[in-house]
Amino acid sequence: MSSEKARITVSTPVSQLCMSFVGGLCAGRTGLVLTKKTTIIGRGDDCDIILEGETLSRRHCTITQWGSVYVLQDTSRNGTYVNGERVVEGQLRDHDQIRVGQNLLLVSLNPRTATRAFKSQETTPLQTAWVIELKPHIVVNGLEAGVTRPFSEERITIGRREDNHLVLDEDNISRQHVAFERRDDEEYYVVDLGSANGTYVNDERVENARLRHGDRVRIGNYVLQVTLREKDCILNYVPPGTRSS
Repeated sequence: MSSEKARITVSTPVSQLCMSFVGGLCAGRTGLVLTKKTTIIGRGDDCDIILEGETLSRRHCTITQWGSVYVLQDTSRNGTYVNGERVVEGQLRDHDQIRVGQNLLLVSLNPRTATRAFKSQETTPLQTAWVIELKPHIVVNGLEAGVTRPFSEERITIGRREDNHLVLDEDNISRQHVAFERRDDEEYYVVDLGSANGTYVNDERVENARLRHGDRVRIGNYVLQVTLREKDCILNYVPPGTRSS
């Protein structure tokens, strides 16, 4: 799907769009059958599918049925992605994967004659707003321009080595430099992994420290400011020369 407005093609027979949460915060949730002409997804109370999360807009995107096709339109600040590509508007096709905030949805376009069989597979007709309870995540925002990376793991690592969750290829970053952990008490910690240049919290070198809202964690030339929101730990990259908010 291109980020440019896509040309709409018509296919027969008329299909019904069904979506299942297959990754991210809502992985494993049952599917949804879209029954309205226009379905609004976002964190606003007036949305048809209400989600929560740091990177969701009040009205994040819409899916509109035009005859036999469905068109997705992005209306968000952080973007809507289809098959890994940020889009503005485009036609949805069978097996497309849509990323909305920290959620990954799989599109299934089923001929209406097959919809009854699909519904029997624990799907839910979308007639009223559906509120999703989110799982805690470690979210890294801004290390790559315009990219937010949510992690459902309880522990992520950062370093030069390719097997880290986040790879920073800089001379003053160790091969496995630092870990961020969510522990049983639902508190978050930063752990230095024996790095040569150290890990710093508010300019104090640490080996193992509990994170608090507003802390600034420095590894090499990178500074990550901590936001603790509900159950999530959000690590926002602070560009050089930026003062604390």
